[in-house]
Amino acid sequence: MKWILFTGTWKLTNHEVENDVREAAREVLSRGDGIVTGGATGVDYFAMDEAMKMFPDASRLKVIIPAMFKSYVYDYHTNWLMPPVTTESIYNLEKILQQIKDTNPESLVEMPNDIITQDHYNDRHDEEVKISDEVYAFQVNNSTGTQDTIDKAAKSGLPIILHKKYTIVI
Repeated sequence: MKWILFTGTWKLTNHEVENDVREAAREVLSRGDGIVTGGATGVDYFAMDEAMKMFPDASRLKVIIPAMFKSYVYDYHTNWLMPPVTTESIYNLEKILQQIKDTNPESLVEMPNDIITQDHYNDRHDEEVKISDEVYAFQVNNSTGTQDTIDKAAKSGLPIILHKKYTIVI
């Protein structure tokens, strides 16, 4: 089994991005591979949601969050609740991460941070690349976080199999 890193925007998405991510996730899982994500809203959420629908035991997921679970959720509620991120999307993220943690604790990797900085998010990208075999990128408006992961993957020799770029007007 290969582990495919799904990376992409956590903020701004649309139905095209969501449909593309969900279709790619179903294809990856159907061929017997697993999904790695950073446990964020947006692209990561869509990939996790598809994986949990197909494998409710979370056996085909590896989710790396840049902090301890409670700190990560708190960070989302206090620092990232601004349009286009909604209370509902954060609640849905918290719910699926809790479900993954409860179902298969080994599928949710919590980095040992309580206060989260941008460096911790960048460190998460390093960890995602380390445990992945390939990358699927869904980049909206030249997202810098997605680009950081793509650059790290390319530097490590990890194949970038799919790189879709989207422009969404705000």
